[in-house]
Amino acid sequence: MKVGDLVTYNSEQHWAEGLNIVGLVVDVGMFAGNKDVKVLWNSRRDAWANNTYKSEHLEVISASR
Repeated sequence: MKVGDLVTYNSEQHWAEGLNIVGLVVDVGMFAGNKDVKVLWNSRRDAWANNTYKSEHLEVISASR
């Protein structure tokens, strides 16, 4: 996973099924809570907040070049 990739929650995140949530990876590194990516989401009320996640909970749907 790298900056610019489009991501969504992977199939193990059952609560997100059918929501069509897409995010843009804006930073990659080590963050609090053992998280390693910051994602800007398209459909969250707090989408402009920098949200950190574990990349193991996400899947790339369109890789950046």
